[in-house]
Amino acid sequence: MNYEFEITTISDSLPIMEVQERFQWIRQQGYHISIHEDKRPDLGIDMLFLALAGSKPGLVFRDEDINHIFKHQLAELLAEHILNHWEARLIQKEIQRSCRNITAGEKSIIFNKASQFLRRSNDNESLNLLMNYGRKNRICHKAFEHINHNSRITVEGFINFRLPDYLTEVRFAVEMAVEELINEKEYNDFITLLRYFVDTQIPKIYEVNIMMGNEGDFYLWDGNGIEIEEKYMSYYLDDLLLNEINFDDILISILITIAPRRIILHNVLEIMTSTAVETIKKVFKEKITICNGCERCRPYAKDTRHH
Repeated sequence: MNYEFEITTISDSLPIMEVQERFQWIRQQGYHISIHEDKRPDLGIDMLFLALAGSKPGLVFRDEDINHIFKHQLAELLAEHILNHWEARLIQKEIQRSCRNITAGEKSIIFNKASQFLRRSNDNESLNLLMNYGRKNRICHKAFEHINHNSRITVEGFINFRLPDYLTEVRFAVEMAVEELINEKEYNDFITLLRYFVDTQIPKIYEVNIMMGNEGDFYLWDGNGIEIEEKYMSYYLDDLLLNEINFDDILISILITIAPRRIILHNVLEIMTSTAVETIKKVFKEKITICNGCERCRPYAKDTRHH
């Protein structure tokens, strides 16, 4: 049995040792695999020539079986090669195509975000592994089809013409990254505007204490222990009843209106990822103090645990 296949890909992206290791099992069955490399630095490509030879009739595996296994292992190698060495180039290419009017720094951020979307698009790690395996498996299937009908592959051409679904995933990841970057910039601009407004306002109350509830609700009192939310809450009551505004928005709006010089956050250690808490920290920064537990806040803490 003699079988030959040729791979053309980008320079220094597919080391011979990596290819050799892939076919270790076939060698153990007594077959010979030779791999030769032709580097073309002037073109930025490497050409690998693979040859499978040998015959072991009468054993467990027929020559046809070994040939099939060799092609399947080759397809897996190509799928991993595309994901590990071409994906970054494809992301960069899509960014250059669709993000022409942004800075180099922003392009770098988009690249990192898009890479994350492709590899870790879900909070569940097991689901990420499953999705990545599915992507590799689809590419492997296409590669196996190509290998069965051809004696050579140019990886770039194979990606462009045989993997339209994968290229769509790359484009979508870049689009998502761009959208997230825009949202982050708008959010940061919004935070900057709020900080300016707070810093230039005369404080209506010098100190505000905030007790965060487990259901998104909150309690407010001033430095003298007097509750203050009702005076400011009534303005938003109609919108709250109509579900046009949530507690987080109300809390932030009240604090912006009061513009306190000091904010003490109570009972926030268990809800540090709260959108309201994060926004308050960014707007008021050095004005924030975290209470780790005091006599004043414990009754509220008990109340929120049974809310």
